[in-house]
Amino acid sequence: MSRATARVAAMQMIYETCAGGEGGEPTLAMVYDELRDERQPVRGGDPTLSDREWIDRALTGVIRDCDSLDARISAASRNWAIDRMARVDLAIMRLAVWELLNEADVPGPVVINEAVELANRYSGEGSGRFVNGVLGTILREEEAQ
Repeated sequence: MSRATARVAAMQMIYETCAGGEGGEPTLAMVYDELRDERQPVRGGDPTLSDREWIDRALTGVIRDCDSLDARISAASRNWAIDRMARVDLAIMRLAVWELLNEADVPGPVVINEAVELANRYSGEGSGRFVNGVLGTILREEEAQ
């Protein structure tokens, strides 16, 4: 399976968890079933052990660091309060910011591009531009340090 597919699963599990759900194994199975039904490229069938470890690390990291991730998102999203943001956009940005700060093996522009693609696919019109702007600001701040 590709990292892009793992990101979809992680984003949906983050969304569910932050909305009060469990975000566990049943959600992971549901996400992969949906992707197969949508004829998405779920390479290799079910998530591999490596995929599951990455998804678990991302989910655990986002939940653990949620307050600091939200602070970064809030600071970078001028005139937008966290509670006014679309929940899907917020889940996407939380995952992307966590990945920007913790996963050095993926270049920042790739993380942002993947997040924009998720926003364009799963959120409303204009979400991709919003996500791109917020994450671009955060990446520039990180690179300046």
